[in-house]
Amino acid sequence: MSKKRYPVRIPRFAAGIRAQESRTGSGRSWWAKRWLESIEAMQLGARLGRGRNYALSGQVVSLRIEGPRVTASVVGARPEPYEVNIVFRTPDDAAHGRIVGRIRAEPMHVARLLADDLPMEVEAMFREEGLDLFPGGRLAPRTYDVTTACSCPDYANPCKHVTAVLLILGEEVARRPATLLELRGITVEELADED
Repeated sequence: MSKKRYPVRIPRFAAGIRAQESRTGSGRSWWAKRWLESIEAMQLGARLGRGRNYALSGQVVSLRIEGPRVTASVVGARPEPYEVNIVFRTPDDAAHGRIVGRIRAEPMHVARLLADDLPMEVEAMFREEGLDLFPGGRLAPRTYDVTTACSCPDYANPCKHVTAVLLILGEEVARRPATLLELRGITVEELADED
């Protein structure tokens, strides 16, 4: 049995966003651990390790979160960075309204979110609506509730560049758990708004 040999491709040096906690489980909070567990559950194989190396070495040079859409640039072996796009599935209007209403009905939930703490009940609210709060929820076999794309030539999706971005994004979630809700289309402003 012959094995194909590919040339070793070493990524170019990049002084980008360096992961701080990806080695240790992305923080100590339950939501940071759950984020990492959800990425690991995507069965990425060796791409998880390569993505972790990219995240730790600062290969992600830009990251932009706009509601459920995340765009990033990741430096790889070629001169120009790869463009990564990640889109999170959001609840339909009715489910969105129910989730927002339930969170707002508990003022302590809103206060905790504003203080960068995530009540476990919020995850249950999403599950009751048939949604996952964390990435990697299965819609069908081999189909996730997160759509990912990368400009790299790798046929695997998610690739190591997307994985690196998900790990860096996990560190943002660890610092500010309200980002989880924003990725699902729910803003802190609408939760704190007193109509």
